[in-house]
Amino acid sequence: MTAMQDGEITVVNHYRIQSGRPAFLAAVTALACRVEAEGHPGVPGYRFFCPDGTNDARAVVRYRDAEAWLGHHDLVMGWPEMTALRSVADLDEINLFGPITDPMREWFGRMGLAGKVRHHGETLAGFRR
Repeated sequence: MTAMQDGEITVVNHYRIQSGRPAFLAAVTALACRVEAEGHPGVPGYRFFCPDGTNDARAVVRYRDAEAWLGHHDLVMGWPEMTALRSVADLDEINLFGPITDPMREWFGRMGLAGKVRHHGETLAGFRR
């Protein structure tokens, strides 16, 4: 393991499912398919998880850097697939690992999400394969 600095951002979003697991599954499947096909090229990973028997779900999203994070959100927030996700689940918490920039903070503020962000710092050490 080595000391390192990089711009990669990983976000773990915590959702509370409001409309049942089937509706959530349909919404996130449609959104993930569109992000894969038409999304920002700086998003190399986009996955959703939900343990059986719960209404708690997580999204784990990787971004190349802060520019990709902003580009992704500027692109998808107007999509009907994102509207569908927001209609079936509430975003409870945003756990952000990596750099956070002023434009990202401004975006969180505009969206009323600043109080839900938990910034866990920038990369100190590690590696990627």
